[in-house]
Amino acid sequence: MTTSVSRSTADVSSPTKPPTAPPGALVRLVRGAAHVAQRRPKTIIALWLLLVVACTVLGATAGTKSLTDVQSEVGQSAKADALLQRAGLRTPASESILITASTPALTSAAAADLAGRAGALPQVASVTGPEQSADLIADGGRIALVQVQLRGDPDSAQDQVGALLALDAQVERVHPGTVVQEAGAGTESKAINDLIDSDLRRAELISLPITLLILVLAFGAVVAACVPLILGITAVAAALGALGLVSHLAPNSQSTSAVVVLIGLAVGVDYSLFYVRREREERRRGHGPARLGGRSVPDSALEAAASSVGRAILISGLTVMAALAGLLLTGAGDFVSMGLGTILVVAIAVLGSLTVLPAVLALLGDRVDRGRVPGAAAITAARARRQLRRPDGAGRPTGVWGRLARNVTSHPRAALVASVCVLATLAVPMFGMRTGDLQAGDLPQNLPVVSAMKAIEATFPGAPQDAELVVSGHALASPAAHGGLTALGRRALAVTGGRGEVTVAVSSDASVARVDVPMPDLGVGAGKATVERLRAQVAPTAATIDGVAAPALVTGDVASSADYSHRMSEVTPEVIGFVLLLGFVLLLVTFRAPLLAATVMALNLLSVGAAYGILTAVFQHTWAEHLLGFHSTGHIINWMPLFMFVVLFGLSMDYTVLVLERIREARLRGLPPREAAADGVSATAGTVTSAAIVMVAVFSIFATLGVITFKQLGVGLGAAVLLDATLVRGVALPAAVALLGERGWPLRGWKDATVDRVAAGTAKDRT
Repeated sequence: MTTSVSRSTADVSSPTKPPTAPPGALVRLVRGAAHVAQRRPKTIIALWLLLVVACTVLGATAGTKSLTDVQSEVGQSAKADALLQRAGLRTPASESILITASTPALTSAAAADLAGRAGALPQVASVTGPEQSADLIADGGRIALVQVQLRGDPDSAQDQVGALLALDAQVERVHPGTVVQEAGAGTESKAINDLIDSDLRRAELISLPITLLILVLAFGAVVAACVPLILGITAVAAALGALGLVSHLAPNSQSTSAVVVLIGLAVGVDYSLFYVRREREERRRGHGPARLGGRSVPDSALEAAASSVGRAILISGLTVMAALAGLLLTGAGDFVSMGLGTILVVAIAVLGSLTVLPAVLALLGDRVDRGRVPGAAAITAARARRQLRRPDGAGRPTGVWGRLARNVTSHPRAALVASVCVLATLAVPMFGMRTGDLQAGDLPQNLPVVSAMKAIEATFPGAPQDAELVVSGHALASPAAHGGLTALGRRALAVTGGRGEVTVAVSSDASVARVDVPMPDLGVGAGKATVERLRAQVAPTAATIDGVAAPALVTGDVASSADYSHRMSEVTPEVIGFVLLLGFVLLLVTFRAPLLAATVMALNLLSVGAAYGILTAVFQHTWAEHLLGFHSTGHIINWMPLFMFVVLFGLSMDYTVLVLERIREARLRGLPPREAAADGVSATAGTVTSAAIVMVAVFSIFATLGVITFKQLGVGLGAAVLLDATLVRGVALPAAVALLGERGWPLRGWKDATVDRVAAGTAKDRT
């Protein structure tokens, strides 16, 4: 009896697939998802689009809750500001307006006009000008300062300053020869948010066509290139929409959306690129959809891609999410927001890669190769011929990376020592890293608010009230207590060296008092030292005010920054330990190779250290200012090192897991460790190189943006990915695998059983 077989693209019986280990739970899961996607591709695609639309609509309906200043703080300043908020004593947002003219008369007239007009605005609570205080006049009357106190919540100050900024321009027109400059919490926040919005639009406009161009060159076909890009865009769109819902649990910080776009686009494109390349590779080997006796047979190309790359994507995604979960341990509002946002976008990208991506590939079939670009297609075809020298993909490593891997595994000790020395040398500047909060000096120097802040601080140092002493107790409204609180403020003024008057505000129930102490801009290091002296020398003396008050808490901009930096230094070891432990466990469960897992952890640490060193060398010095268009203030943004660690650790696992999966396949075919290492690097060279180019290109675009935060993210992440995809993946990892030899691979009993079953299965197939 014979069975008739009809075939659409490939013969079911040929070619024989390379031997693999019996499927585990993860393989069964991703293979099952691919099987469902093949059977119902249109349904899966429709469900994916429904998910994206639902996330967007529900997020827009729920609205986005933004992180407030109090919610973003930690330490003593967080306690103090929470106390002030409950007592209704938070310092109202204020704006300082500097008026400069050639004559005292012109300055006086402009200042009086501005003060009168500002006082009539509904957004303004009070105005203090030269007429009320002689301390607000300088340079013989040619410079004057007008201080405006805004109404409402200080966190919404950026929404209140629009009328004031318009008034500044109006006064300049009415009084020719007068220069009006404004700075304050509202104008600074507005300038930063406007710059972030502008930068994100620019990044989106530039990154999408560049990514598409790179993918076209990688695949040699327009349709194949569009698939990963569309998946990345839809994953990011869904995550940005869902952020609105998540923000009601963890309010969004200023940087959350930007980080979600950055990580989501890079990860979404990378995962789908891995999958598409492997599926196309299997098709070139002759695998594909078929019909057996009138019954559809699962697409063997998609089955093979799901079993190998699908498994690697799931493991990598879990590792990235586990690393990002370390941000939740910090307890800082901005880290929790960024952690949840990035975990969300990675989860959506993994889900799309394992469901809608195989559905799209099943629906497209061989049409995925349409829109061939002649030059790129020729390069892709040549690469494919090198990979297909044998049906199972094994053989002598070819290509630049293959030859390099062969040389590395021939001399693994020298290669590992050399690569470790290079990474360690790049990491040396890391030991001089200094961190600080985002300051005016970190903003582009051509922004009007930056010029205004510098001019105001130079003429009226300590004009903004930067230090606040918060005292809790009872009967703080009594004359005796008020006198004691004023004396406390004067002692604090002697420490800060500020200029101006000490003011005292008491809550309606007389249980909380706020003492405002002028404090000049002393810089990051000197400002933190001043806060420490206030807390050590002045704050404890509050308990001696007629026995009616407890010790004071110190808060303010500088104190908040100092507390944040201190918190980061405390939790960084905990987060690093958490991420390393989770990464080790995931690798151990995946590959059952303790020595290999420990080696990968060590290489990842070296790679992150090298990225830290590059970041420090670039941004703490001035040599790269003109190249990247920034002004160095000698420090790294205080949340950057910890955030970079968890992100880089997760992203580096993308390439590592992909390469190790191929090395594992080679080991199961019976290759010794050295040959398997070279084979794994050679087999994944095109995929990893293309993915790395996409990531580096996206990150490099962020390095050209105006906000220093984006620049540091772009340079740090881009440098790390470049190092990881070249020096670590091409040299250090295969050298380490070769040196470990048999010791570096699965636990003996598991390996023997697996190899025996693979051999038995292969013999059965041949029979």
